[in-house]
Amino acid sequence: MASIENIASSISEQVSKLSLLLQEAGSAPPTFDEAGSSAFSHDEDTQTGKSLRETRSKILDAAQDLIQLIKGPTEHVLTLAWSAADAANIDIITRLKIPQHVPLGSSISIQDLSVAIDVPKPLLARVVRYAIANGLFQEEPTNVIRHSASSAALVRNPHLANIVHFGTEFLGNSLMKVPDAVLLKRDDPAHAVHAAFNIAYRTDETLFEYLHKNEDLTRKYHEYLAGRVNTPLWSVDRLRAAWPWTSKGKVTVVDIGGSSGHTVQALAPLMPDATFIVQDSNLPALEMGRRAVAEDPSLQSRISFAEYDFFKPQPVQADIYIYRHILHDWSDEDSVKILSSLLPALRPGAKVLISEAIVPDPPAKRLNTLASKMVRIEDQFMLAVHDAYERTVADFESLFQTLSPGNFRLVGVTSGTEAGAFQSLLEFEFLGSQ
Repeated sequence: MASIENIASSISEQVSKLSLLLQEAGSAPPTFDEAGSSAFSHDEDTQTGKSLRETRSKILDAAQDLIQLIKGPTEHVLTLAWSAADAANIDIITRLKIPQHVPLGSSISIQDLSVAIDVPKPLLARVVRYAIANGLFQEEPTNVIRHSASSAALVRNPHLANIVHFGTEFLGNSLMKVPDAVLLKRDDPAHAVHAAFNIAYRTDETLFEYLHKNEDLTRKYHEYLAGRVNTPLWSVDRLRAAWPWTSKGKVTVVDIGGSSGHTVQALAPLMPDATFIVQDSNLPALEMGRRAVAEDPSLQSRISFAEYDFFKPQPVQADIYIYRHILHDWSDEDSVKILSSLLPALRPGAKVLISEAIVPDPPAKRLNTLASKMVRIEDQFMLAVHDAYERTVADFESLFQTLSPGNFRLVGVTSGTEAGAFQSLLEFEFLGSQ
């Protein structure tokens, strides 16, 4: 067991390495000030970018271990118990658009900020000063607010704000009802609901049925999805790097449940001879995709959009089928039904690509970086809104074995976590009916 002295020494060693890497990349060291928000925005595909990520992860791992040891078990548990206060604060910060009302490179008085967002000054001061305690904003001098690096990021990156807004407001409401849903299933199964989401939003509908009837929530949901793929953790760049797309030639690629087509729009430049079909049952999302593709003549002739319910037989015979962040929304039984819909269209040699997080095999360990912990966080999301779960590699293999025993082969797995990303890629090949 490492001592606190050894951990601290390791941190010091890695920090020195990090400083040298930042100098090599021509980047200023990170600071809490507004200008300190871009210190680690480097291309992950370069050797310097990879070294920065790896070194940064080692520092975070060791630093979090040191913090937990120094806190002690009581303070650590209480920090977890009261973390809802942090989520509520950043939720109200984004809903009131407070970051957007604080000028970049300047400052604003609490009084003027109060007038701008129409919130009483005493209440606003409490909200903002709690945020300052968490590293959002700075108060300098007294009663004058300016940006920190983190609050400035919420202004400069609208995608980040969209993730926070949907993640804290909608997902947060559902997560807080997980204990009620679990206890209800245990203690009163006759009145149990499908998922915590049903308790939080007082509905018997599934999330997707609920979204179809709520235009504003649907918009926020797709802004959230678009926001995620525009951040490093969920970036489509990791999917682009995970498979030899450029070698596939003249093929047809179907993105099943592909929403507005952000995945195939990222893959299309790598596959100039390929044609793409985005399938989804959400008509507004498909229309968003059509509008986006219409603005790029090089994509318009190669990407089409089609309404499709992935529980119905697949109408398109293709070379490659992609399920990106789909199966984790569904139980094993429903996931097998979704995959079964492919069978009428599959030809021997067809590829089925699953782009999702992969849960590490036990025993479980402390996870101190967001990239490593995100699969556990997302697993809680799935529990809360779908009563579904993230899977291990063995779980995915079991789905395909149940689907059609002996007719699929797992060709390979590219780990996302090892590259600092959320999603991994599993490649299955259809061998043909035996």
